[in-house]
Amino acid sequence: DVAAEMLRDSGATHVIVGHSERRADCGETDAVVRAKAEAAWRAGLLPIVCIGETLAEREAGKTLAVLETQLEGSVPPGATAANLVVAYEPVWAIGTGKTPTTPEVAAAHAHIRKVLAALVGEAAAVRLLYGGSVKASNAAELQAAGDVDGALVGGASLKADEFLAIAKAAQSG
Repeated sequence: DVAAEMLRDSGATHVIVGHSERRADCGETDAVVRAKAEAAWRAGLLPIVCIGETLAEREAGKTLAVLETQLEGSVPPGATAANLVVAYEPVWAIGTGKTPTTPEVAAAHAHIRKVLAALVGEAAAVRLLYGGSVKASNAAELQAAGDVDGALVGGASLKADEFLAIAKAAQSG
């Protein structure tokens, strides 16, 4: 763990909070994610709040309910489009090479915007990222899904050619 102030002092401007690995491996709850987002604000950082469902939750048809619960618990009061980014990362897709269909991503992002409208008010202006096995071969399609403002790239960011192709797909999308 690194304090928000240390990240700021090292030159960081954004910080990922609520990543699925932290939620699963470290037991981070929505309340912890909210506290980390607030700490990021105090340090002058922009939090990227991650939310997403497990395979079991997906198979049980609970995706939208899980996203709503995580947003309501993780997004601090006072959130605005200027001080919040949300990343939808279906846990079952991370590192598996599997991705939801474009309509599934669009439906999830539309629901996130609906929930953000109640929480933040200016939901249309909040940046929504998709993260979950984003790679050069699917970046353009994911970018074209409704309400996708960018990507939260994991393993593919470690391969320069792959990451460059993703960036180019985002520019042309």
